[in-house]
Formats: sequence, C-alpha cells, structure tokens
Amino acid sequence: MAVGRPNNVLRDLMKRDELSASDLAQAVNTAIERRFGHPGNATDRQVRRWLSGKTALPQLQYLVGIMDAFGLEANELGFTLTSARFRQVAQLQPRSTLLEKNHAEEDHVLRRQFMIAGAGNLLSVAFAPLPASGRIGASDVDRIRESIDRLHAVDDEYGGEQLAGIAESFVEQIEAAMGRCLYGPRVEKALYQVMGQLHASAGWFSFDSGDHPRASKNFDSGLRASLLANDRQLQARIWAYMSRQSWELGRATETITIARAALDATRNDRDHRLSALLHGRLALGYAASGQKAQCGTALARAEASLDRIGDAPADAWLAFVGPGEVMGSAAMAHMNLGQADRAADQEEQGMRLLDPKFRRNRFAKATHLAQCYLAANEVDQAIDMADLALSLYPTVSCPRWAVHLGQFRDKLAGFDLPIAEAFVERYDVTTTP
Repeated sequence: MAVGRPNNVLRDLMKRDELSASDLAQAVNTAIERRFGHPGNATDRQVRRWLSGKTALPQLQYLVGIMDAFGLEANELGFTLTSARFRQVAQLQPRSTLLEKNHAEEDHVLRRQFMIAGAGNLLSVAFAPLPASGRIGASDVDRIRESIDRLHAVDDEYGGEQLAGIAESFVEQIEAAMGRCLYGPRVEKALYQVMGQLHASAGWFSFDSGDHPRASKNFDSGLRASLLANDRQLQARIWAYMSRQSWELGRATETITIARAALDATRNDRDHRLSALLHGRLALGYAASGQKAQCGTALARAEASLDRIGDAPADAWLAFVGPGEVMGSAAMAHMNLGQADRAADQEEQGMRLLDPKFRRNRFAKATHLAQCYLAANEVDQAIDMADLALSLYPTVSCPRWAVHLGQFRDKLAGFDLPIAEAFVERYDVTTTP
C-alpha cells in the first residue's frame, strides 16, 4: 500500500467491531501491555494516521498491538510490510502459550459439565467456549445466549437443582475471558448483559432448590450487571424472581413493592409475557396481605396481558408464561385468601392449559393442586393428584416443590384412612434413596 493511500482493510475491521479511533488506540495499548509488560501510548490521532495512510507501517509494538487486538496476522491488517518487519514479527515469542493451553483446558472441562437428574439421567450441559486470546466478538456472545437457552430447556423438563453451579461457573469463564481478551463497547455491553442473565438464571435455580442466600447473592450480582448493560428488561426479570422469593418468605409488602418497581421500570417497553408474570406477582402480594380487590385487579391485568401475546417466540426464560402459569398464580393467590375450592378449580384449569414440555412445572402444579384439594376436603382427588406428582418425582429435580409434596405426605399421615396410609407408603418407598 503506497504512502497516503487509505487503509480500508483496517477501517473495515474497525467497522465490523464497532470501534472508534479512540477505542482502537485503547485496545492497542492494552495489547501492548499484555504482550511486552509496559503500557502502550497509542492515540486516536495515530489511529487516524494509520487509516489515512499517512503512516503506512506502524512501529513494531503498535503493529503487534493491532495484531493482538484483532487476533489477526500482520499481513491481514492492510499495511505494507517490509521484509525486515516480517522478520521482526516472526521472531516475537507467541503470546503466553502456556496460559492459552490452560484456558483451553478450562474450556474443555466446562464443555463437559453435566447434571444428574432423578433416576440417574445424565444430562449434558454444554457451553460454547470463549476465545483464549484475541478478540471477543458478537458471534461469541450469540453462542453464550444459545447456551443459556439450553440451560432453561433442561430446567423446563428436569428442574434446575444442579444448574446454578454451572451457570455461576460460566460467569467466571466470561469474566476470565474479559480479562485476557479485547472487545469493543457494544460487545462489552452485551457481555455484561449475558452475565446478568446467567446470574438471574442461577438465582432462580438456587431459589427453586430452596437456597435463598445463594439466590439473593446471584440476584444482586445480576442487578449490578444489568445496570452496567443498561438493560431494564433484565432488571425487571430479576425483580420478578425476587418478588416471587419475597412471597415465598412471607414478605407480602416487599412482594408488591418489587413487582411494582419492575412494572414501572418497563412501563413503555415490556414483553406481554413479562407483564402477565409481574401482574401475577402483584396478585400474590395483594392476596398475602389480604387485599382481595387489588388481587382481583392484578389477576385481570395478567389475563389481559396474555391476550396481547402474538406469534413472536418467547425468550427461553419466559417461555413458561402462558395461561397455565397465570391460572397457577390465581390458584396460589386464592389459597392465600382462604378460598381453597376456587383455588382448586383454577389450578385444574392451569394443569389442562400447561404445555406438556414443562414437566418440572407439571410436577409443581400437581403438588399444589393436591394441596388445594386437601384444603377443600377432597381427599380422594388430593391423593390422585399427589400420585401424579409422585410419578414425576424420580425424574424431576425440584427441591422446593419436593418439600411441599413431603408436607402433603405428613398431613396425610394423620388421616385414619386406608387410601391415606397407602399413599404414605408409596411416598416413602419412592423417595427413599
């Protein structure tokens, strides 16, 4: 490339990664420090000289910094390389070969992580590895999102008891990659977004396993990442989880406050499924605090939100929100209000409306419906539904609802009825390791 001729190759690389001249200068300086152990001093003015062709060939340290920033060879950057510069580049030691080997080994271990569901089912949970060096690009972030979707597919079918640790370890891998790789502002924002999503998922899996401290820690970390990503939808998602946790812990006012905050934050831009979920959370809080009218209003708004759902596919974490979920929220709310008959009717409808692929939710609903029937003095129906839950128990790992099924068993143990005694015996045989 002649002096004065623009370097369109470099310009296209910057455009691809959405880097300004200042962004590239910073990336080059970081790469120089990692490679040579001393800070670089590239400026945006120098980058503009490279782009314009006024500097046809950067000094060696800058050339190497650009190579490392883009993860490319020197002859792929659009500069005219002299034979002397070729030799200089060839004589350089490769970047921390041992370090990259260790990262490759970590990636391999992560790809092999697995969980064991009930009945010994071995389930692979594979994550796409991130680069050991060079640049993290948008395609890497897309692969992370696909991995998160696979986590929720496993949870939908088998429950997520062992998934929290896997999600947390993937956050650690992303943080390590961010420390050793380079990326542009847009990718940085996306990385904070997916880390927040992973913390949100890990928090939900922990909550569903009855580990509230671990859940809260992940929710806090997820909210911090959502702020760095400037993602209000992610904040609202985490608040939806936190609101449900607050209700479980008996904090009615907090349940309402958190759900309201999520609704307010996303007032002008909210998925209709998320609206239905959040209004359902409000209904739970109102019911727990004895506010029947407000509970009814919240449930009506949840149903109205469902009516607005179009044909667009749902995010993986929201896919469970449908008529069955809203009816389940209504059933739990009316159990809180002491209306067991009405709750049983609503959970019956929820069971019928639930997509069969949500086997973990079917286990939860069957357990809750058994509780509703028992509270309504429909003992035969309660045991029939508990039998359904018990049939799912060996292949679903959901400790929170397993505890509820155990409580149902303990209540039946006080009944002087042959059918109750028979269920207690089946329960004990099924759940004994």
